[in-house]
Amino acid sequence: MNPTDAPGPQNVTVLTRPDATLITLSGDMDLDHVAAFHSVLSAACTGTRAPARVVVDLGRLAFCDSTGLNALLQARLMCVESGRTLVLANPAPQLSRLLSITGADTVFEITGLAADTPDPSPPAL
Repeated sequence: MNPTDAPGPQNVTVLTRPDATLITLSGDMDLDHVAAFHSVLSAACTGTRAPARVVVDLGRLAFCDSTGLNALLQARLMCVESGRTLVLANPAPQLSRLLSITGADTVFEITGLAADTPDPSPPAL
């Protein structure tokens, strides 16, 4: 399936593969921008035909406040209730610090940018 972009000041890109739903965020995840992200997460975590693994690539996220963190925590609970796994990939330094300060880093599976997320760059020639 081709990636789709949700409208808004931030960009939320969703790519569904047989093994995982990959959600890539860019911009800010704060009170003004969290609604589009929350609706995408809800569909990925509770959809009847959604894959069992939801990977959120946070490497392009410029800022995340407590509203964004709350959306991630709610998504984790939705995934657990639906028998899915939520993985946070490549959190930016500001978000890594927020996760650490709040202790949320102990409840999420966190990974670096790896095979879990698609490589946006073209292959080298």
